[in-house]
Amino acid sequence: MAGSVVLLVALVLATAGVLQSWPAPGRMWVDVGAAAAGMVLLGLAGAWPQGSRWLIVAAAVPVAYLFLSAAPMAISLRAGPVVRLALAVAAVVVYVRVAAGQSHRMQYGACLGVLGSAAVFFQVWEPPPPKPLPIVKSLALLEPELLRAMPAWTGRHERLDEKIEKVLGADEYLNLNLTSPDQKTRVLVFVTYNANAMSQVPHVPWVCMVQAGFRQVDFRQDDMPIVAIPGKEIQPNVILFERGEGPGRLRALMFQYFNVGGSYTANRQVARVLSTWSSLRGSYLSQTQVAVWLPPGDTQDPLDRGSPAYRLGAQFVNVLVPLLEKEYYPDLRGAEGG
Repeated sequence: MAGSVVLLVALVLATAGVLQSWPAPGRMWVDVGAAAAGMVLLGLAGAWPQGSRWLIVAAAVPVAYLFLSAAPMAISLRAGPVVRLALAVAAVVVYVRVAAGQSHRMQYGACLGVLGSAAVFFQVWEPPPPKPLPIVKSLALLEPELLRAMPAWTGRHERLDEKIEKVLGADEYLNLNLTSPDQKTRVLVFVTYNANAMSQVPHVPWVCMVQAGFRQVDFRQDDMPIVAIPGKEIQPNVILFERGEGPGRLRALMFQYFNVGGSYTANRQVARVLSTWSSLRGSYLSQTQVAVWLPPGDTQDPLDRGSPAYRLGAQFVNVLVPLLEKEYYPDLRGAEGG
């Protein structure tokens, strides 16, 4: 009875696999081949009881492959791929129940088949091209909005060198240098935006600042509530950089984080994972840096959350996050996947 159920579910799954097209013909034919293999193996298992055990073990390969091929496409949330994944999950569940009744030797063979199938899958599968999500408003418009939000501060957006722009690879960026009303404190607000979440993760300050001659004094992640959005909290990197010695040393306290399709992270590797995963539905990649430059000779401990430098950096982050979310970043809840 169990073998018949496996056969029935696998046949339905195989049919769904054949009908589900892929962007690249080569991958589509691999799916078709896996579906056909599953149909043949499980068909033989139902018709030839004497050899059914080894045939069911061999069927682990197409069943596992069809599940692996269905899962990534279902992230788009379109009806076809979601139904296909549901069929794949059903096939896997029933297959596991059947395999559990086999000998340890058979189970070991099934495990090897699953691992082999996964190896083939990750050799031939590539994420489909993501749907670019352009920014809602140009980041250049953020300059006057920030100046209105921070009265008496002055400054302007400065274009980067053409070579730096090319290396940065951002679709949009804001490089806004600001000066406090008393002319003693400078703040750099640097924001990048890529419409394609799978774009190269932008250069990070702990690399660029060190290359510019600074040394990294401290590096941590702090919880930071966003007052204007109830219940909102992000966890930026808080980094202290220094260059030089003595009273004339130059110090900068930096707050840095990534936003990948609405998900905040301070970890560059996590941002890369989110970029790959989120791009299947269509997503964007943005990085924000707020650097507070301390006046020469200033003796405050900027890493103290009550220090003027820390509170100023947190104030800028609290202005930026709601502005970017409400007026600049696309709303993925209304965006269709790519």
